[in-house]
Amino acid sequence: MTERMHFDIVIVGAGPSGLSAAIRLGQLNQSSSKPLSVCVLEKASEIGGHIISGNVLEPRALDTLIPDWRKQNTPIQTPVKKDRFYLLTPKSSIRLPVPPQLNNHGNYIISLSKTCRWLAEEAEKLGITIIPGYAVTSGIYNKNQQMIGVKTGDMGIKKDGSPSENHQPGIEITANQVILAEGCRGSLTEEIIEKYHLRAQCQMQTYAIGVKEVWKIPEKKHDSGLTMHTIGWPLQPDTYGGSFVYHYEKNLVALGFVIGLDYANPYIDAHAELQRYKHHPMLKSTLENGECIAYASRALNEGGLQAIPQLSFPGGVIVGCGAGFLNAPKIKGTHTAMQSGILAAEAIYKHLHKNKKSPRIKSYDEKIEKSWITQELKKARNIRPGFYQGLWAGLVNAAFESYISFGHSPWTLSLRLDHTQLQPAKKYSPINYPKPDGKISFSKLDSVRLSGTNHTEDQPCHLIIKNPRLPIPQNYTIYAGPESRYCPANVYEYVKIDGKVQLQINGQNCVHCKSCSIKDPNQNIRWVPPQGGDGPRYRET
Repeated sequence: MTERMHFDIVIVGAGPSGLSAAIRLGQLNQSSSKPLSVCVLEKASEIGGHIISGNVLEPRALDTLIPDWRKQNTPIQTPVKKDRFYLLTPKSSIRLPVPPQLNNHGNYIISLSKTCRWLAEEAEKLGITIIPGYAVTSGIYNKNQQMIGVKTGDMGIKKDGSPSENHQPGIEITANQVILAEGCRGSLTEEIIEKYHLRAQCQMQTYAIGVKEVWKIPEKKHDSGLTMHTIGWPLQPDTYGGSFVYHYEKNLVALGFVIGLDYANPYIDAHAELQRYKHHPMLKSTLENGECIAYASRALNEGGLQAIPQLSFPGGVIVGCGAGFLNAPKIKGTHTAMQSGILAAEAIYKHLHKNKKSPRIKSYDEKIEKSWITQELKKARNIRPGFYQGLWAGLVNAAFESYISFGHSPWTLSLRLDHTQLQPAKKYSPINYPKPDGKISFSKLDSVRLSGTNHTEDQPCHLIIKNPRLPIPQNYTIYAGPESRYCPANVYEYVKIDGKVQLQINGQNCVHCKSCSIKDPNQNIRWVPPQGGDGPRYRET
């Protein structure tokens, strides 16, 4: 029998936006004679388990949410002291002026995983119920197609779909309002956007893949508070992307490479690009005699203002990166995600206390439209699509938008669907990536081990090939099997079985980046949540 629970508000996802919404609701409850019951559901086995470092926090929203946080014992301890920006060639680096978007004065280098754990503790102090280890798989709707809750996935289901001896049915949790805070490319969020046609008046979202590592380096090489960003090598000028390197607490360095998923060359491998980037003389000297302690990957939404859908729907709202609030030129989305959670909490709280009959809280859309989130994204809206014409044209456009028009150009550039940009393999030559040395650079499988990812093997695969007939004649024959490269975790392999090439899916390796569902040229891959608690386990950072 399916267990049922009820809360006034259910929040799906315990990232920055979901936890900010929870804290704000808890604060509003403190001064109310009719407090609302609030539950936060998180698919990771513990809070922060699916979130890794590589984050510079602009504390604007946090200052609103918890004004005295600097006086508390928080994990936010490393103020940015120096910014550096470089154009790389294969053997050298050219220091450039730091773009205004990457001026991090007043910001902090943080472990986002630790910060989320702290935010969860703050929410629980305010009476918020937080339940990790439960993956939401579907919505619950009434006869009027209003969302009235969510359902978590069953646990202990075998690959053949039958229940195992450890089977636990999912839980139905009903609510007056649902806040979707799943992060970029959230599976339920994407279903809701399609179900209610929330993109009818905006452009389609575009994405990048971010591949990250955390290193512990010798103290003499550590420069606490340094942020460094690069463009150029190892990417070609027709491919958008660059790196970040952040020095923060306890001799830790968070570094990563971000590549726009609109790239054309099917031989590009995001994981391999990060590995060869680390051998650049400027970075290799920092990492030598250090230890890589964590690895992760995640898709990032880059569409900005043009791609933000309608945010309210019958029975709920969308917050954070699921809505697309990341500011691509800044490479920051935590501050906007947190602010969206705050605004959603305030709109929902007022709506429910006034007993308004409408299930759609349009006041949330209005709050976002009037907020500094929209002002910030409006100024940045033309910078990322300006790079569709290549690195140099993109830099010229970015300079114009940043220093001349200040984001007030009378035009708005259009976005391109990422998967449509991939070109047939016959137009390119395979990229000869250096063999990993096991000290600075690593194989995909070695990196996957550092992610701590774990999936119960005897469960239905959470990576669904919609049409099994397409991969060989389309992906393999035309594009040389690009999923074996745009996946940063060796999930997809083309292998020969009885003399025939077949696509093998190693779902247990998945680090939940969701890039496969974005970049597949035929949109033939559907990512759904695996069993609750499965996936990466980022504990060290």
